[in-house]
Amino acid sequence: MLPILEPADWNRAKAGQLLQRAGFGGTPAQVDALASLSPQQAARSLFDSAPSTKIEPPPSILLPTLGDKMRTERNRLKLMDPKTRAQKNQEINRAIRAEREKRLTELRGWWLNRMADPLTAAHEKIVLFLHGHFATSEEKVKNPQLLWLQNQMFRQKALGSWSDLVVGVAKDPAMLIYLDGARSKSQQPNENFARELFELFTLGEGNYTEKDIQESARAFTGWSIRLRNKPGEMMDEETHLPSFLNNPRWHDGKSKKIFGQTGNFDGNDVVRLALQQPAAARWITGKLWKFYAGTTPTEDLHAELVAEWKESGQSIRPFLEAMWTHPAFYAPELARQRVKSPVEWLVGLCRQLNRPLPAPALSSEILAQLGQKLFAPPNVKGWDGGITWINTASLQKRYQYAGWVVSGTQGMKELAGMDLGRMAVQSGLVEVPTPMIGEEMADEPNLRKELAQKRRAAATQARELFALPPVPVDEIASPEQRQNPDELVAALARRLLLGDPVPPELLGRFRKAAGRASPVPESDVREVLLAIVQSPVYQVG
Repeated sequence: MLPILEPADWNRAKAGQLLQRAGFGGTPAQVDALASLSPQQAARSLFDSAPSTKIEPPPSILLPTLGDKMRTERNRLKLMDPKTRAQKNQEINRAIRAEREKRLTELRGWWLNRMADPLTAAHEKIVLFLHGHFATSEEKVKNPQLLWLQNQMFRQKALGSWSDLVVGVAKDPAMLIYLDGARSKSQQPNENFARELFELFTLGEGNYTEKDIQESARAFTGWSIRLRNKPGEMMDEETHLPSFLNNPRWHDGKSKKIFGQTGNFDGNDVVRLALQQPAAARWITGKLWKFYAGTTPTEDLHAELVAEWKESGQSIRPFLEAMWTHPAFYAPELARQRVKSPVEWLVGLCRQLNRPLPAPALSSEILAQLGQKLFAPPNVKGWDGGITWINTASLQKRYQYAGWVVSGTQGMKELAGMDLGRMAVQSGLVEVPTPMIGEEMADEPNLRKELAQKRRAAATQARELFALPPVPVDEIASPEQRQNPDELVAALARRLLLGDPVPPELLGRFRKAAGRASPVPESDVREVLLAIVQSPVYQVG
């Protein structure tokens, strides 16, 4: 059993660190509430606060896509000449991509809002870990519905058995598409999933052989996807979503030898055998510690984590709660080594300033510019994380976007460099038109003129949707704090830096930003906020 932080060592600074690392930070009142509990109560409360109501996806996600709707219409292209057919295919593909990105933007905004909700933040943080650990990208899956279903599967299984979760991933339609398992048959097994299952998901390099991969690929044959509708059939939200299919005709039913054991294994057996390997517990506990604490655990600590993982029955929630109450989780050196990911940075900043997130299209664009585009990790390894989040360009962008969140965007002035037309489409301010085919094409010139008018109107709506007002100072600094510049700086540093010691040179910079006037004017309060959130120490923790 892991050592537990003594109640006497529990304080407001550690409560703030727990709220930041296990979730996405919070307001002073939320930190105070957590600090009033014991360490174990605080850790449990982060999951216990989640409502038990059914989780509904964004409205558009479960509806048939434009691609679904166009499947039968595309048959009419065969009647056209080759040049017109090629042009129309390009137009259809552009429309399908635009409509898909609109749904993804809505899905990203929906998920970010769940992260920003203090009741669901800790649950969504482990879902974010799983999204990076079992990386799957929309660039290959090309279906927001499947990405939502995977995201929801993570959410449903995130706090339970690790084995159940890994099996869920192996049967997930998005993963079956992403790693080419959906078409894997006994005559030609695809090794992609088996390889990544061992190398990235469960064991790490050096803990399996090529023969283990080859034999496991045979065991996974037949795990595929059921496409419930056939070309030409009507579809609705109840019948058109793909689902897992175990196809016995495609399965290799012969004997296999995996990790030294022989049998007529299937995919469930492969997961079971992999998680029995000594390396399995070390791999996942090391990954979880690094995600939450920011560093690789020492050998002694890692041994403790492995023992706790086994004692918990490889169950995720009790392991996380034990990890969050370990004294080493609050070691002072961790605070300056753990770099906030772009998602943590944006959601955490808005939570600490008690303001809503930017509109989904703007939030998505900000995160993409900072290097973390949700549902589009760079490769099957996911994001490297840590110090790779920071380089000269990304740091300057963090400072720029922090300025938007704190000081506002001055109408649309600050947003001038972004593709607002594309973001308007993603936000639903302009509908994605269904391409015209056949005799309907005669009305195309009038429809194009009407679409141009709608886009001009959308530009006006975008000004209201995307523009950020300055942060309300009255919600951040009390009148009493603003009477004394020194007290104001101390209060804002406690709010945003979790009570960690501030280097003297930075403290001097914060104090200079506060000016000399008393009470401190709103403009100077925002200057102090900017000085803090644009400092190097705010990017870590």
